[in-house]
Amino acid sequence: MPAPITTKVFTIALVTNFLVGVSIPQPTFAQVGEYCQFESNAIANKDSLRLATFQDSKNLGALKKYQTITNQHSRSLNTCRQKSWLKTQGIWLRLYPCDLQSGKLDEVMDRIVNKGYNQVFIEVISEGKILLPKSENLTAWDSLINSEQYKNADLLKLAIAKGRERGLKVHAWIFTMNFGLAYAQGLDRNGLPKLTVSRQNAIARNGNGDNTISVVENLGKNNAGEVPTTNQLFIDPYNYQAQSDLYLAVNEVVKRKPDGVVFDYVRYKRGAGAASVVSNVRYLWIHGAASLQALRDRAENFQGRELINRFLKQGYVTPTDLKAIKKLYPQETEPLWQGRQPFVQTKQKDAAIAYWQGELWRLAVGHAFIGVTYYLDIVSKPVFQRGIPASIAFFSDGNQPVGGGFDSRMQPWHLFTSAYEWQPMAYAVCGKPDCIVAQVRRVAQYAPIGTKIAPILVGQWNEPFTNRPSLEVQMQAIRAAVPAVNSISHFAFGWQFQEAAFSRSRQICKL
Repeated sequence: MPAPITTKVFTIALVTNFLVGVSIPQPTFAQVGEYCQFESNAIANKDSLRLATFQDSKNLGALKKYQTITNQHSRSLNTCRQKSWLKTQGIWLRLYPCDLQSGKLDEVMDRIVNKGYNQVFIEVISEGKILLPKSENLTAWDSLINSEQYKNADLLKLAIAKGRERGLKVHAWIFTMNFGLAYAQGLDRNGLPKLTVSRQNAIARNGNGDNTISVVENLGKNNAGEVPTTNQLFIDPYNYQAQSDLYLAVNEVVKRKPDGVVFDYVRYKRGAGAASVVSNVRYLWIHGAASLQALRDRAENFQGRELINRFLKQGYVTPTDLKAIKKLYPQETEPLWQGRQPFVQTKQKDAAIAYWQGELWRLAVGHAFIGVTYYLDIVSKPVFQRGIPASIAFFSDGNQPVGGGFDSRMQPWHLFTSAYEWQPMAYAVCGKPDCIVAQVRRVAQYAPIGTKIAPILVGQWNEPFTNRPSLEVQMQAIRAAVPAVNSISHFAFGWQFQEAAFSRSRQICKL
């Protein structure tokens, strides 16, 4: 996410002869290879200084030395990245309440820098909890740290500060249409149930009465448990309550001045099993009240509205339906809706029913796609208003026709604009980098001119994993195939073998 060009090892060589009697630092701040990872002795030195600093808050000498080494690593990392083909190497990170412990966030950020990362994506809403202090949280989600003792703790703001101290660009990572089950559970700050009628209506539904709580997304599980697929609640993008709830959350996040905001889950929920491919309108997640109303309003005459209603209710229309609507509205020539051109005089007026089925299906698919982009435009406004860079994480295959239907995620990345950085999740599995590269190449082919593309990869350093090549092999393959790509990120910090135990300890400990 390769004709590799080997980058030189970057060290600060102090060779002046006139500084007699001055201690010359050893080259313990060097990066190794083109991925700008630090050497083990530099890491050990920094770790020992950090431990000394936070074990004894009065040890000002250790603090000064620790600050010196973190600053040196920051400058060294920046120099290495400037000289590397890979200008930005990012990592995705979930925070936990225990990260408030003295020195814990420092350790997390140090570990990220040690591996040559200069960008980190902080998950803002985890398990339906938001990274905002309880005392200031007016959103629909409970604060991740939800105790009175730590009611003023601002973990997101702290993480941004700790990252920047080390030269990291810190981006806020926001789930966009997947609000999490906690959105509809428990009580708000006034002691009232969160699941109001308006929020019940905000949950996306299909035409069979299912909502996105009752259907579990059929995705593979991971051992680290970073992003579970059973704690999902997807919303109707046309619903005003859903729009206003996330808008407020985004507005609060950008007040913390992150270096960027990335929107994830900019799509519908994936159906389970065979329903992962949808070919009938009744299985699309467009049957919430707001979405249905918006679809009906796309009709441009009474015949069009009636035919749309029958299509939604039955999942199909028949010649009998066409005759019935002509009887109901004889003053109109034919059904019309947005995007549909009326028949010209030379065409047969009584078109085959297959024609109407096809036109209605295209209308429904287009309506689903437009709902996603319409919603994104609304909730991203606070980001653009503050001049903060915005990006979108998406599946490169999430917008594709499959057989006679569509991928049920209905992720219309082909409609996204170059105002956003595009971050395709190149998660293909085939034992080689070829299928991963193919996903990135497809995105590059469809992206508007000037769009920045920054692929997201899954894997491990130095070794293959889950039938995927190592991260290095993936990145070099992408470099060879799409040379314009100079920014890549890895999902996720807690999934990397070297960090799994550390991440687990942060997850299970208590403040």
